[in-house]
Order: sequence, then structure tokens, then C-alpha cells
Amino acid sequence: MKFKISTLIISSIFLFIGVETILQSCKPKDEQGEKLAKTYCGSCHLFPEPSMLPQNVWQYSTLPYMAIMMGVDYEINALEKPLSDYRILRPKSQMISDEDWGKIKKYYLENAPKAFGKPNYAKLEDAGNLFEIKRMEAKVEGGSIPNITAIAIDTINQKIIAGDQSNRVIWLIDKEGKGIQNIKNQDALAYIDLKNAKKNEYLLTFIGTTTQANPDVNGSVNYVNLTDNSFKVINKDISNLNRPIHTIARNLDETPDDELIVSEFGFKEGGLSIWKKNAVGTYQRQVLNSQTGATKTIIADFDGDKKNDILALFAQGDERIILYKNKGKMQFEEKLLLRFPSIYGSSSFDIADMNKDGKIDIVYTAGDNADFSTILKPYHGVYIFTNQGKFQFKQTEFFHQNGSTKVIPRDFDNDGDIDLAAIALFPDNDHRPSEGFIYIENTGKEYIQKTLNINHLGRWSVIDAADIDHDGDIDIVLGSHPVAKFPAGFDPTWKEGNGLVILKNKKK
Repeated sequence: MKFKISTLIISSIFLFIGVETILQSCKPKDEQGEKLAKTYCGSCHLFPEPSMLPQNVWQYSTLPYMAIMMGVDYEINALEKPLSDYRILRPKSQMISDEDWGKIKKYYLENAPKAFGKPNYAKLEDAGNLFEIKRMEAKVEGGSIPNITAIAIDTINQKIIAGDQSNRVIWLIDKEGKGIQNIKNQDALAYIDLKNAKKNEYLLTFIGTTTQANPDVNGSVNYVNLTDNSFKVINKDISNLNRPIHTIARNLDETPDDELIVSEFGFKEGGLSIWKKNAVGTYQRQVLNSQTGATKTIIADFDGDKKNDILALFAQGDERIILYKNKGKMQFEEKLLLRFPSIYGSSSFDIADMNKDGKIDIVYTAGDNADFSTILKPYHGVYIFTNQGKFQFKQTEFFHQNGSTKVIPRDFDNDGDIDLAAIALFPDNDHRPSEGFIYIENTGKEYIQKTLNINHLGRWSVIDAADIDHDGDIDIVLGSHPVAKFPAGFDPTWKEGNGLVILKNKKK
């Protein structure tokens, strides 16, 4: 749970609490704790109910992290590693009294469950009739275990681009899975924008030297020329970024040039920004939202005024999906569409017309499980939010997938309905290992969850889908990241091979 409260909000909170002191003194302590928790914990993000985590997780992980973010000195001074490393996130001064913090802590510990019940997993049918499993031939001899941090299918040039953080390599792989080229000495690649692939130009987002949470400001965004025989940086466009994980080039104003829309996940700082070139060709930054956790944007005309709007996911602290309506001349109006509890672990989103009513729906995954509550969670999985009109969205479907990481909506079986392909970096490997990849078939009447026998080939961290071989159906590529926290079981075979797989679509 991450807090980022402005001075104005803090002042308002303390004024409110001061007025309420006499009334609260007459209430039972548990009610005081609940009211304080809703006041503080609900002031900058959706309030998390005690039932959302077991008691021991609140006590030894999540509450101590909350104490850091609220500057509770006696709690912070007692921290041990790894939590003590996050002391740098503490505010300049304590934001709550020791007494009130104690009441909040007591409220959570007394009302949290001892443990979650055993999950009732849905059956996963076999999707082998739709996809052929093919491993890619790309491995650094004598190198480290590959950790694939980005992957993309370039359908124009019929090749795959993949970034391996551990070996500091960017791979070029052909449509059959054979390695073409490896570009060495690269930072951790986070995203590949293919808009200018016709010219063999790619906009690459580098999170920095590592994907691990850290305060270093060494992320960058570069245009590169990438062919089968060369790798040339066209321009080092933006540097000194706070862990950027997504950048796309799109036109947002009346001028012909594209702007860069950058999502910095960050650590202490981050946010969503637009970078626009000035008259001398230098990019200037316009901040849309300074909240850390900026994850992904989708650019489209969502309100029909012939101007590109920005749909954005924020996944840290105040987890939400926001629409930035383009008012012209680089002015944007913010509209909140969906908001999630701060411990959901929002990990991805996309848009598609799932029910063929002519309106764009939102598909979303919750599943980030690498922070301060690393357990299997019943609310992790794939969600469908159906468009009710007037920018209102209602949850209509949920598919449980522990540690769900990314979902891609496409018509994989060519039947006219949008299906879903979802991966999980944190699956229940002890009891449901095949949920690392789930194919959710949309029949038009119901959704059928399926999988493939590929869980031993990798711990899937990245996915892309497109028709790589130009045969009329949508293929899938997967990349594995076997080294990280594990909430439930470790498969040693994850450390074998190169962690790159093509799922060739057999539908045609």
C-alpha cells in the first residue's frame, strides 16, 4: 500500500480529526480504528478492507510498509531488511500520532482473517487444437539464465524482438523462431513501439540497468534503426527517467509531428508525461500526472471529437484507469473510469468490444505479487468491465488467475468474437501450474478457459500477439522471467532453455 498525500490533503485530514476528537473518545476503540483507517487509508486511494489480506501479512509486511509511508518513527526504527531498505520513502515528518496509528493497526489485525480459504479453481481445458508450441532458438552461450523483460512481434518484417535483462541482450528472431541477431550491452528493455517498423525504426523504452525496484533515475527512450545486420541509435531522445516501462509515439495536437507519451513507473517519483519537440528539436516535458505507477497508455479518439485522447493505467498506490480527454492545444481533462484497492496489484489493461454491441469494453488484470503481500490472492485474475455508455463501466466477468500479469484481446479462433490470452508471472505452481498461460475462448454465449502444456517451459513475464507468418490467424509469443519472488512453488525447469516460446496458431 503506497501513499502520496499532498500538503493540502494532509492539512484537511488533521483538521477533520481535530474536530472529531471529542466524538471519537466516546466510541468503542474498534470503531475509532475503522474510522481512522478509512480517513487515512482512504484519503489518497481506494480503502482496503481488512479481509483483503490474512492477519500475518498485515502484521509483518503490509502494515510496516504503511508505517513507512506515514512516517511512524517507532515502527520504522524497528524495521529489519528487506523492509528497512524502504525507509527512504518516509515523509519529512510523521503524518499520524502514535496513538492513532496503534488504533489503525489494531483494527486491521483484529478484523483480518487468519488465512484465505482453499480456492475452487475452474477447470482448464486443452487448447492444443488451436496452438502449436515451438521454442525459439536464441541463447547466449555461457551466459546467465535469461530474464525476458520485453517482447514484440513485428508483422511487417516478420520477426520477433525480445529483451533479455540478465545477459543485457536484445534478440532479433525470425518467424520460425530462429535467432537472427543479438545486440549486446543493452539496458533492461521494457517496451517496443512498432509504429515506424516500415522504416525499420523502433522506439525502445529502457527501464534502466535493472527492473528491480530502486531509486536510480537511469531510464531512457531511444529511436533505433534495427535491421538483420545492424543496430544504430538514431537519436538518444529522452534520458534520466524514473523507471519508464511504456512509451508510444502518437500525434496529440494540431502539429504534424508525433509526441512521446511516457509512463514512468518510478520509485519515489514517476508519472505520466507527454514529451513534445520544440522549435530546435529538443523534447520538452508536460506532466499529466505525477503519481508513481504509470504503467500503460492507449491512444484513441474515445469521445468522437476527432482528437486523440489518452487512456492510462496507474498501478501503484492509487490503482486506477483514467481517461485524459483531449481539449486541443495540448490541454487535457482528467476523468476517472475505474479505481481499485491499493493492494490489487494492477498489472495490465486493454480495450476491445467483447460483447459486439459497438462499444469499447475494458479488459484488465490484477496480479502484481512482488511487493509486501506476496501470497496467492482470490481477487487476482482477468476482469472484463463492460461499457454501460457515458464512460461508465461495470464488471461483468472475472477469471481467477493467480499473479495475472498481462491480457491480450484478439479473435484467436477466427469466429468473429474477441478471445483473451493471459499470462501469470506468479501462478500457483504447487496446485495449478498450468494457469501461467490461460486462453479464454469467447463462444459468443460463454467463456471457456483453456491452457497449454507449457508451464515447464517458462515463468511467463511478457506476451505479444499478431499474425507473424501472414497466414490469416493470430500467433502468440511468450518470454520467461524465472528469477523473482515466488508466492507458491518454484519449478527448476524454468531455469533451463532460453525462456522464449512461439505459439503458432493452427486455425487459418
